[in-house]
Amino acid sequence: VIKCFFWKKFPDGSIIKMLDYVDDLLYYGTSLDTLKAFEEAIGKRFDLTLMGQAHWYLATRISQAANYNITVDQSRYCISVVKRYLEKAGCKNVIRLHNTPLPSDFVPTADDNSKDVEAAAKLQEEFNIDFASCIGSLIYLALMRSDIIFAVNKLAKFTRQPGEKHMLALVHLLRYLRDNTYLGLCFYSDFTISPVYCLLKENQLPIDQLFFTFSDSSWNDDVDHGRSTGCFLIFYMGGVVD
Repeated sequence: VIKCFFWKKFPDGSIIKMLDYVDDLLYYGTSLDTLKAFEEAIGKRFDLTLMGQAHWYLATRISQAANYNITVDQSRYCISVVKRYLEKAGCKNVIRLHNTPLPSDFVPTADDNSKDVEAAAKLQEEFNIDFASCIGSLIYLALMRSDIIFAVNKLAKFTRQPGEKHMLALVHLLRYLRDNTYLGLCFYSDFTISPVYCLLKENQLPIDQLFFTFSDSSWNDDVDHGRSTGCFLIFYMGGVVD
């Protein structure tokens, strides 16, 4: 296990937290004086280039608003996925707006699988999309895009022998990402202005905790095995963290 997250609390109560990946370092603290002392100390020990306020970290874009709300997104990676798979796909270009991750009439079922692995391979050649490779790319993107988690989870079950309906659903998902590239996660400096807080308040479910979880499950939505689909979303400062 490689340690990559470090934090320290100083005698004055200030805290510095640091995320390190190889030679990319992201850090923040609760005191400007402590941060300055930290930068001076580490600069004496290492060849260090201070890049100022963070805007990008490991291909993740970081935006801070004037009210100190922080938004993170993987729009650059999303664009690369769309270019790699959708723009080269062997199907007609559809320019209409796609506002749902999956078609409304799509039912994920193994009944629509290709008859064998050879037929699945031929189908993927026709679409010019490696189904398993594309799903793998989308699994990584879904870590920051909670809106596609369900779609990716369902399509991932058919990576061995995807059928035509599965391929069309995947193309639909890629078009959705093309049309909704810049969605991300927002963390609010004032939790009470976050949409999730307003939603709870409107439904007379006031909450004074910054850390809370939603959980739910479907009922027998897996037509192949009669299983349910469960999900949870953990929020902090109005944004999803897990």
